[in-house]
Amino acid sequence: MQQHTTSTPTKIACFVSMFAGIFAAVYAFVARNPTTALVLGIAAIVVGGLSVIKAHKNIDDTQVATAGIFMAVVACAVALWQMYN
Repeated sequence: MQQHTTSTPTKIACFVSMFAGIFAAVYAFVARNPTTALVLGIAAIVVGGLSVIKAHKNIDDTQVATAGIFMAVVACAVALWQMYN
């Protein structure tokens, strides 16, 4: 069985996606500026999407990037909730 390995830039992109999503979610909960939180969340979703595309051969990296996307979606949901409540 052949094991797929990924390069270091791919791993870095996936971890950047995760940290961007976490940062956007934390910012959305802490800050009271929902517009900035929404922009950060959308940017984290874009970075996460690109990371998933880049890491499609390695399941571990794909899971890390998907976690970043999930946190970015949470950030967008919180920002939209703050805007309309």
